[in-house]
Formats: sequence, structure tokens, C-alpha cells
Amino acid sequence: MIFEILSNLPVQSLLRFRCVSKPWKSLIADNFFIKKHLKRTQNDPEFSKKRVLINTSSIQTGSSIKSCSLKSIFEDPNVNTSEIEYPSKKASRYDWIVGSCNGLICIAIREDTVLLLNPTLRVSKRLPDLGFKKRRGCYTVYGFGFDASVDDYKVVRVFCYQSKGFEDGYESIVRVYSMRTNCWRRIQDFPFGVPFSEAGKHVDGTLNWAVLSRQYRDFSCTIVSLDLAQETFKEVTQPCYGNGAGERILGVLDGCLCVLCSCGRLYAEVWVMKEHGKRESWTKLVTIPYTPIPGYEMFLTPLSVSKSGEILLRFEVNMLLYNPEKNMFRIPMFPYDAFSYIDQQEVYEESLVSPTVVNQHR
Repeated sequence: MIFEILSNLPVQSLLRFRCVSKPWKSLIADNFFIKKHLKRTQNDPEFSKKRVLINTSSIQTGSSIKSCSLKSIFEDPNVNTSEIEYPSKKASRYDWIVGSCNGLICIAIREDTVLLLNPTLRVSKRLPDLGFKKRRGCYTVYGFGFDASVDDYKVVRVFCYQSKGFEDGYESIVRVYSMRTNCWRRIQDFPFGVPFSEAGKHVDGTLNWAVLSRQYRDFSCTIVSLDLAQETFKEVTQPCYGNGAGERILGVLDGCLCVLCSCGRLYAEVWVMKEHGKRESWTKLVTIPYTPIPGYEMFLTPLSVSKSGEILLRFEVNMLLYNPEKNMFRIPMFPYDAFSYIDQQEVYEESLVSPTVVNQHR
């Protein structure tokens, strides 16, 4: 009975309840309990234990990463935020949110330093240095996910560098970090071209990137998936978008890979792959008309869908909610001094998973 009650409580309550007794402290630190608590959090339709990371910038405070309740964005007229603290944080420097998985957040600092962080536990780990520094004409993209076959969290680093001539385009060097071994290994180079600057999207033990590939003299957008268990790449077949399909942006909705496809600056389609890797499982979730606001014409990453069907999207330098039933938009309201603009958002769940402890899923 105690197990069932505690496994439904928020992480902050559980951290306080560790002081009740030694048996309670031992139970809350138990791997089976951590796994059970995480599963219940992920299956909660009310989003009560899910939050949104917001990579922001303001004139007063500079760059920072903040957090707010996902449920509050959908339901409350005003949304409060709190600042995320982590090592090496500097307001004058821009850090990048790579992704989230089971309550862990991966943050890249200046493209060459990587942190794993549980913002709820306030526990972090700096990954071993790769020795690569940012160079002119080169860029780095990352991905972060969980390999269930060996109960291991992995970070993938794709270093893209320009070949000798412009006509040759870019080549890549790919390395994988394993939390179990605490080291980086090189795997096969990125196929089918090079990924865009967005981080890989984690779905069912895979990382997925939108890739600009070259075929003869033409360029096309493909989706490339890395199986974290096999550490092999493959192309993901896309849905039939129809005429006018333009820019495509990847996201994750309810644990499924999704694509937002812009169609002629008139509307955008959101497609969801119900079963990863199966083309026939692509389903068009919604068609979203573009807003008539001048200068605000581009939807970006889909972030979440409420139980009522309302969709949360990154929209220019803000967030936007779209209700397909009423065909209405609304903007979540934050405190006026919270930030000037939003550059990134990432949905994560509060969990007891620590970046410094391995085998928490056994």
C-alpha cells in the first residue's frame, strides 16, 4: 500500500519523505520504484508531472534556461516560470538543449561540452571532453536517448565539416557516449547527407534527424534514424504530403515521431508516425492555417497535444496553442519580465532518474 501511494506522488514530495524513515529512504532509491514512478508519470493524461524547458533570452538577465508546468500552459491564464541551475552556466553565453529522456536533460555548451542533468533532483554530470573545438565552417549536432536493450543512456555527437571544395558539401564524424561505460566511441559516419542544426528526436530507442541530402544537382529533405541498440542508420519513409509541400520540421508527440510540413505559407500539416519505421502508420493529425499576423508566418516544432486535442507549438519567438475544433489560436501568458523571446522548448517529465547512477531500469 505504501509503495502504491508513494509511486503516485511528485518527486519533490518524495525527496522530502526520504527523511521519514530508513525503509522509506531505501524504497524511494530502489530501482524498481524509480521505474514504476517514471512509468506512471509518463502515462499521466493530466500532465501534472510534466514540464517544459524554455531556452530564453532577455535584456535584463541574458540567456537562461527556465522551466514551467505543461499543465499550466494548457489550463492557466498566467504561467509562472523558474530558472534552471546547472554547472558552467553563464548568462552571457548561449547553451543548447539537446533533448530529454526519462526526466534527464542533455545540454550542450559551446557545442563542445555536454552535461546530463536532472533539474528536479538538481543532480548533473559533465561528460568526458572529446577534444574538438568549434571551428570555422564546421558545426555539431547532438542527440540524446535511451537504449532499452542494455539499460543505457546514450549521447550522439555528429561533427559536420566542409569537404575540400564547395561542390563536395559536408562530411561527418559520429561518436556515441555511453553512460554505462562513461566514454565516447566512434561509429559509422552519418549517411544520406548531413543533418540540419536541430538535435535528433528520440523515439522508441532511435534518434531521428531531418537531413539535407544531395542527389545529382538537386537537394532533398530526408529523415534519417539511428538505432541506439544496433548503432546503425536507416532512412525513414515519409508520408505522402501532397502538392506544395515545403519545409519539414521534426518533433515528438505522445512518444511518436511527427513532422510539421509547411505548404505554400498557407497552412501546415502535422503528421504522426504511430509505429516507428512503418510507413503505413503515418497519420495526418491536423491541418493548421497560418496566422494573418505580418511577420509571424512560420510554425516550428510541435511540442505537445492535450487530452482535448489542443496543440502546443513553437511559433517564431514564442509558443502558440491551436484548437482544431474551434479553429482558434491563443498565446500562453508569461510574466512580462520572464524573457524577451524563446529560442527552444523541450517537454520533460519529473523523475527520480539520476545522471550519475547506472542500471536504474533493471
